[in-house]
Amino acid sequence: MRHRLDALVAAGPDPQGAGPRLARYFDEGGPMPLTPEGEQLLVALFSSGSYLSDIVLSQPPWFAALARDPFLGQEKSDAQMAHELTVALAGTKDTAELHLRLRRFARREMLRLGAREIGGGSTMVVARELSALADACLDAAARFWDDQLKAGYGEPTSPEGPPGFVVLGLGKLGGHELNFSSDVDLCYFYSTDEGQAGRLSLHEYYTKLSQGITRAISQSSDDGFVFRVDLRLRPEGRSGPLCNSYWAAERYYETFGRTWERQALLRARPSGGNHALGWRLVEMLEPFVYPRTLGPSAIDDVRALRRLFREDADRGSFDVKLGTGGIRDVELVAQLLALIHGGQRPDLRERSTLPALRKLWVAGLLSDQEQRTLSAAYQRYRRIEHRVQLEHGAQTHALPAEEGQARLARRLGYPNISSFHQALARDRRAVSAIAETLGEPEGAPPAWVLRLFDSARDAPAVHAELRAAGFRDTEGAARALEQARTRMPPAWLQEACQAPDPDRALARFRDLATGGSPGVFTLLADHPQLLRMLASLFGTSDRLSRYLVTHPARWEPLLLGLGAPRPALHTFAAQLDERVRGLDDEEALREMRRFKTEHLLRVGLHDVAGTLAPAEVSEQLVAVAEACLLRCVRQVVAGMVPRRGMPDAELTVLGLGSVGAREMRYGSDLDLVFLYARPGTTGAGVDYGEWFARLAQRLLSALGAWMDEGKLYEVDTRLRPSGAQGLLVTSYEAFSAYHLAQAALWERAALLRARPLLTLHLPTDTVSNSFAPKLAAIVYGHPVESASLRREFVRMRARIENERAPGGGVHLRLSPGGLTDGEFLAAYAQLLFGSDHEALRTTNPQEALAAAHREALLPLEASLLDDYRFLQRVSLRARLLRDTDEDRLRAADLPLLARTLGMADEDALSSALAERMARMRHAFVKVLGQP
Repeated sequence: MRHRLDALVAAGPDPQGAGPRLARYFDEGGPMPLTPEGEQLLVALFSSGSYLSDIVLSQPPWFAALARDPFLGQEKSDAQMAHELTVALAGTKDTAELHLRLRRFARREMLRLGAREIGGGSTMVVARELSALADACLDAAARFWDDQLKAGYGEPTSPEGPPGFVVLGLGKLGGHELNFSSDVDLCYFYSTDEGQAGRLSLHEYYTKLSQGITRAISQSSDDGFVFRVDLRLRPEGRSGPLCNSYWAAERYYETFGRTWERQALLRARPSGGNHALGWRLVEMLEPFVYPRTLGPSAIDDVRALRRLFREDADRGSFDVKLGTGGIRDVELVAQLLALIHGGQRPDLRERSTLPALRKLWVAGLLSDQEQRTLSAAYQRYRRIEHRVQLEHGAQTHALPAEEGQARLARRLGYPNISSFHQALARDRRAVSAIAETLGEPEGAPPAWVLRLFDSARDAPAVHAELRAAGFRDTEGAARALEQARTRMPPAWLQEACQAPDPDRALARFRDLATGGSPGVFTLLADHPQLLRMLASLFGTSDRLSRYLVTHPARWEPLLLGLGAPRPALHTFAAQLDERVRGLDDEEALREMRRFKTEHLLRVGLHDVAGTLAPAEVSEQLVAVAEACLLRCVRQVVAGMVPRRGMPDAELTVLGLGSVGAREMRYGSDLDLVFLYARPGTTGAGVDYGEWFARLAQRLLSALGAWMDEGKLYEVDTRLRPSGAQGLLVTSYEAFSAYHLAQAALWERAALLRARPLLTLHLPTDTVSNSFAPKLAAIVYGHPVESASLRREFVRMRARIENERAPGGGVHLRLSPGGLTDGEFLAAYAQLLFGSDHEALRTTNPQEALAAAHREALLPLEASLLDDYRFLQRVSLRARLLRDTDEDRLRAADLPLLARTLGMADEDALSSALAERMARMRHAFVKVLGQP
């Protein structure tokens, strides 16, 4: 029988290696094969290289069991694999025994699977079985360590029910495509942070569980390891926690997830632990993995990784995984097309490469020839990869040196090394050609954008391209492009061209590219809709663009965390309280300014994008102001109490003007009046009037102090009783007495826009609405004679036009037919009819006009409300365009303003303004008379 074995060795692919191994086998007492098939198997194992040979030589009796194994010629199911491992681990007492039994089971399976590979079994079926082996070992380790930790610390519990834990497999493990030397790419997740496991938090418990699993699988010992474990794909990579809750994972990927993480999660699936929870997590992450549209920059990221891998891999011998036209290129085709189209085509979502290629062919995204070429090459590559690894058990994908390649060719069944090289070259050329010509997705940068990024193009050609793209100052645009070309992604230029003012947008993108943090680039690459909004803002608003460019650390969290166009306004105060908790007074004031600016930016982005109506813009600006005011008041009160005591009284801060009317615009100041409920003396002997006056002074300082983030708000207190000559703070009684006996009609009219921004009972720090009825009695409690009211309003309007409106251009508020005409009409209806018509008792002029029209109290056309809203919209947009708080429009403002409002040109805007302001003036004259 030995002579038959020797003959098989001599005829095999590696006589020089197999002969000594066979001799050593018999020297070690290895059993003689009992059948011709057994003889061929033994020689094939020793001819395959040192990896399988070393397993047989270390455990000669294993060969006899292998030769009889019913799964030598057929695939072992996942369930069978798990069952056999459960039997092998039965009675395991401690960690050392677990490690030993896992490693021995894995080595026996590696021997069986290696024998299947070299015996002509399907390489991809072997890869699937290797993955099933990893799954079984991971699941067994998870169960063992969960039992150990429960015994030591107690059962994990949470209010939501028993918490769960899952080992998520990614990469080749997730795709059921492991090779013989694969790392297993893992992430550990658990269902909730809400709960305990004895004295441990759930995070501590599951961290210990994750550590135990990792050691059980990857820790090296005399018996080797089961698999190498790679945990670098977890959230935050090496610097992140070992395991994460589902909520933390979702938040991380939504906020910071990168393109390579999206690509990694394409193949994610549960490999151990609670599979039902694992699939729930996979489903939860699908919107991140498969966005509805994938931006060009994200696709470029995938291609950049390919180029990086190729540059490294192509330096030496061909790397069958990473080299040009290799395994990674096949996977790139499958994964990139799935990323591009999977958001809208769930049927294309597939973890395994060959089924993914078939689905792409069925969908018409690959031709039949492309699909067959890629599939055949992939299977040949994987067979080469397995044989290379079985040579020495090394974690390599590179072809060996010349002599080794000759052995490899023989093992793979090629007649000589030349035919092997020719076949490999054909596959590489075909795969590379397909990978290089992947179809670009809809929305990829057009050719002219890419040409502008070609630094070799001459200046006249660049200027011509820029002019055709809509840039007016082509020299300035070319200069901006030159300064930022190496850093600015092409998508930024493409979006700048769509902005209302491309020149302005490109200049801001240039500033951002040359000074922005790396996170900015990734953020905008992964969120093309935010890039679009940003381009619109850069091409619209100097006011907000400057802040965005100079404070990128502030707007990264803004765009993701505060990106909703309509957040819950009632939560702003609580959000701000949480942000300033634990800060000293100065840092708290800085944080308030950041809070305000972040919301201002968010509102501006959505305003420019058209997702907010003018009334919604004002409503949100008012909510931010109210939250900042309340926080400032509480901070000032807390600072005064230790030395001056606490008044047992209410403080009311009245808001008038735009904040009272809920019509704030960008840059609006706050018209405030400070009131307190009653006289008295604090426990420290300070008169209430003096105490509240000091509070108001400190509050004005806190709101108006200039800091790095600018002022919080400009404040105007001249609408208090007696104006600038009056006391800064007034008691409720004195305020009522003044307005009932001394106030001029214009002061009463001003109170129509007054409302308590806050009424705070200081000792209990509770907010109430107790002053509102008192205010209503002052405003609506006394009738006004119609004729005298008309005369006074006409006189006041004429004075405003003569003293404040002149200056050139159109003043949206003060010019004839401006917003002030509408405000006077609303005030007239409120003062004349408000005591009997509750619908008129609003601080908002637009609502008052609507009520007057609805109840037929004034002869107003329905179009008047549209005219008022149009002027408001133009006012908001004009303030956004310029770094100014004035409502005056000059000729130079009109072209850009028209574009941002979606109008054809400046003539269309001028005509619309003239027509609407004429109607507004006509209504004023009809109701009140000619100013």
